Amino acid sequence: MTGGEDGEDAAASPKPCGTEKCKKIVKDADNGIRCDECELWFHAGCEQVSVGLYKELQKSRTQLWMCKKCRGSRKNYKQEIIKLRAENEEMKEENRKMDTKVKDLETKNGEMKKKLQELEEKLLSTKSDITSQVMNMVRDEMNERDETQKRANNIVVYNLPEPDGTVVEERIKEDINNCAYLLKDVLKVEVGVTKVMRLGKRNDNNTRPRPTLIKLENESEKWHVLSKAKNLKYANEETRKIGISLDMTKRQREENKKLRDELKIRRDRGERWQIKRGQLVPSFRQQTDNSEGATGGQ
Repeated sequence: MTGGEDGEDAAASPKPCGTEKCKKIVKDADNGIRCDECELWFHAGCEQVSVGLYKELQKSRTQLWMCKKCRGSRKNYKQEIIKLRAENEEMKEENRKMDTKVKDLETKNGEMKKKLQELEEKLLSTKSDITSQVMNMVRDEMNERDETQKRANNIVVYNLPEPDGTVVEERIKEDINNCAYLLKDVLKVEVGVTKVMRLGKRNDNNTRPRPTLIKLENESEKWHVLSKAKNLKYANEETRKIGISLDMTKRQREENKKLRDELKIRRDRGERWQIKRGQLVPSFRQQTDNSEGATGGQ
């Protein structure tokens, strides 16, 4: 607003010049001009408003004018706005990056959850497998113990001539008599026999006798017979091929075979070893058999 317009003017409402260095009253004849921002009056000359611009402002009712201070503040304000907008854009960009990272983390978290679930399922499966294996091992061990206990008093006789009669009862009776002769008359041992039976199915075309199982009254008798078994080869020509051994389980037979194989290797090297109670031990005398209580023909 400039002086001389309709309404309020500098003369009607005298105001000091808003310029810091002036502060004089702006009179009507002083070409006063009012800032549309701070509404202070100024001398046109103090604000360095040209005559042409002053006249344009007098003629216009819509054109606004601001003093230097307000223009500076407005410029600073615009700069602040620009700065804030720039910072806002930077924050938006950071937010976009953060959203991307969050999505990546959510994706990785989902993958980790999936892997964790797979690991838990695998762990449960492994646990189940281990439990099953342990149960099988315990069951096998119990079965092995039961089988070992059942065979605790047994010995097995190999190459004992097999009766060729046609009547089963007569063959059984002959086997009992032959075992009694072998134990009492040949080995000179007094033991109680509770059972005698042939192992395997009878085959008339098989020229080799089936093994014979002898069940004794107690385990000490078994070891007593085995300690005498090596004398069979010195008794007579008929007993030379007969052998006596423990009644072993499948596991014991496998372990015994490994021991025999190891014993053969050691003896081939000239070392003196023997099998005693399921173990290889040094021998201080030349052994002619491969295990305690066992002879050739097995």
